[in-house]
Amino acid sequence: MDLQFSSENRQPSKLSRKRLTQDQVRLLETCFNANQKLQVDRKLELARRLGLPPRQIAVWYQNRRAREKIHTIELDYKTIQQELDNVLAENRKLEQEVGMLKHELKKSQQMLLASNPSATLLPSVSTSGDNDLTSSSSPLNMTCNWEDTGLLPMDELYSCLIRPQGQPENHSMNDLSIV
Repeated sequence: MDLQFSSENRQPSKLSRKRLTQDQVRLLETCFNANQKLQVDRKLELARRLGLPPRQIAVWYQNRRAREKIHTIELDYKTIQQELDNVLAENRKLEQEVGMLKHELKKSQQMLLASNPSATLLPSVSTSGDNDLTSSSSPLNMTCNWEDTGLLPMDELYSCLIRPQGQPENHSMNDLSIV
């Protein structure tokens, strides 16, 4: 190591290291952008052209690669953070939509029960209770038991209440009829 120590406190002296000039940094940056790995012959050529020790060129390259890696990690972090924010926003939107759909389903069930008091909603029996789509409380698995018409799947009933654009239609109690 070519650091000089003062005899008083054994700290490296600033005399052995000198700051690079803007022209030196510009040339090193240009060479680094062309090739991030420093070959021995290239290191010796740069040291000769810049008037610096080869070890200082090697250390500069090593530090520059570390800065480049940190910069890349920061960019990756920002990209991942943005993707996470987008996914969380989409999740909140979907949760709101699920809440709205549950509310609409409950409203539709109440309208059905009000229009025909003899109708009862029977949840179907599910074999796997850990999936929301197959749970007994899922609207897709509920059937409506009408005394004179048999069983009617709730998804068919609910789809009758939905416009093609996906928004519920406004029905009065007398408008509900199942064909």
